[in-house]
Amino acid sequence: MTSIGRMYSTTALVIVLFAQTCVSAGLPSRVISVDASSKVGIIKRVNDVDNGPLCQRGIVDLSRYYKELGIRNVRLHDVPWTYDNVLDINYVFPDWNADPSRPESYDFQQSDFYIKTITDLGINIIFRLGYSAEYKTSVRHNAPPDSYDKWADVAAHIVAHYDQGWANGPKANIRYWEIGNEPDGDSLVFWKGTPDSFYRLYDTVARRLKSIDPTLKVGGPAIVGSLPFLRGFLLYCQQHRSPVDFVSWHMYTQDPHEVVQHANDIHQVMTQYGFQNAESILDEWNYSPSDWRKMFVDPVATREYFDAAEDSFGAAFDATVMTELQDAPVDIATFYSGTTFMWGLFTSSGAPQKPYYSFLAFQRLLETPKRIAIKPLNEKSLVALAGVSEDSKMVRVLVTNLDSNRRRVRLEISHLPWNGGSVYEQSIVDSDHDLTAVKSGPLVNAGQSIEVEVDGPSVSLITVHPVAR
Repeated sequence: MTSIGRMYSTTALVIVLFAQTCVSAGLPSRVISVDASSKVGIIKRVNDVDNGPLCQRGIVDLSRYYKELGIRNVRLHDVPWTYDNVLDINYVFPDWNADPSRPESYDFQQSDFYIKTITDLGINIIFRLGYSAEYKTSVRHNAPPDSYDKWADVAAHIVAHYDQGWANGPKANIRYWEIGNEPDGDSLVFWKGTPDSFYRLYDTVARRLKSIDPTLKVGGPAIVGSLPFLRGFLLYCQQHRSPVDFVSWHMYTQDPHEVVQHANDIHQVMTQYGFQNAESILDEWNYSPSDWRKMFVDPVATREYFDAAEDSFGAAFDATVMTELQDAPVDIATFYSGTTFMWGLFTSSGAPQKPYYSFLAFQRLLETPKRIAIKPLNEKSLVALAGVSEDSKMVRVLVTNLDSNRRRVRLEISHLPWNGGSVYEQSIVDSDHDLTAVKSGPLVNAGQSIEVEVDGPSVSLITVHPVAR
């Protein structure tokens, strides 16, 4: 490892990362400088997921993986697709003609069990009030209800069950209650009413929930992407003084940098209508097909998409998004999804896929939560994020190469927060490795150098710490 004390202090160290063979022999090295003495905040936790650990009707239990990822928040939506007929209003309150004030009108048993498997792990819940996606079925629940007040009353009793113990509820202390899902979608899967009819439903339900507990965090509308819909929603809420504690939204794209742009656009709209202090929650995000119309129609396009989303490219895409979200106005981000579903982190049998290891690398980066400065800023296909531990005995750097080509990268780390010798370890997520340690060695004396490989697409986690004494 080469010392560069001429440029930095005597504690400055250099980690040199070279690809095995560059696509072009003349490709210049990319230098990324990390100053461990320059703190720029706290690394934001953006590696949470949609849905709980029970999948395949409970045959697959992902609890140990959720613990390993350090999941703090899950947003519950489309749970019937991976577990059982639970949580949605049509399952919890199966007979619309029943009396919502009577406990026997509800079926909470299986939903309670599912909720408990999440809260037992110490995970917070964003509970989506509404319905899961319903495709090619004789029954859909996407029409405006015949009584908004009754819908709100049912929702209020669900909240009372989970937070206040009504009807032998578990007192799960669920703070976030989301009203609706993707009412702006072109396919009308979730809402076939007018935008105004949804705004009115939201207002009716949000007021009812706040009436039973003003401390609840109530929000929505979980838009799939329509800023005009969001403007109309927030204008309505502004004019009617509707409670909005958070604004939720979704983003599926092939460009990870577009997530940040959309986050800024969302925040701008929130500010325009006076909701700049509400939380911004990105509660669905993932890599997108190039053409949604081909999904499940064109088998070649369908397979190509899922192969990309589930392999090392998907891992690099996800790590790029989590890195870029550090400077975006987003308070909570939940990946769709943490389950065995088609867009999940696991196979149908519960085996981790490549993106899982990308999330695991990010979780390990969070063990060094004090973010430190990196120069130059990230580029389109090569991004990095670095932190130092609370006890100043470890520095970690996450380097993501989204490009399919190998890259020459020189990572320079200066002002390490300890004296004496150091050692490093590099772990990789790529087509051949699942966050596997591939290189390690000492960083002790001047004149030493270390070569490690950064292929593409890939995610590298580099750990530096003092030599044990």
